[in-house]
Amino acid sequence: MSYNAETLAAELSKRGLEWADRESAAALLEETRKTVLSDCQADWPGESNAASESKALRDPRYKEHLKNMVEARRLANRARVNYDVLKAYEGLFRTQEATRRAEASIR
Repeated sequence: MSYNAETLAAELSKRGLEWADRESAAALLEETRKTVLSDCQADWPGESNAASESKALRDPRYKEHLKNMVEARRLANRARVNYDVLKAYEGLFRTQEATRRAEASIR
């Protein structure tokens, strides 16, 4: 992988935006977990709260929501890793460029 300053900045921006989008998607699913559980509980109006919650936790809709939530978090974490790796590379790139300029001024 070879970058110049412009392509590195563009790639960092792309990866940063992907991370932000995936983080937002994961956060939305995490924030709505209790809402989905509550919606599932509503299917058993005559049950006690504990009984309806127990049934809702086994509801396929809730299980699907949890599966999607965990997958969204996994994708957000991977996007963060991709961003952080390129950010570290950017630091190395800057250091190499500074070293190259310093060596050029010594000669």
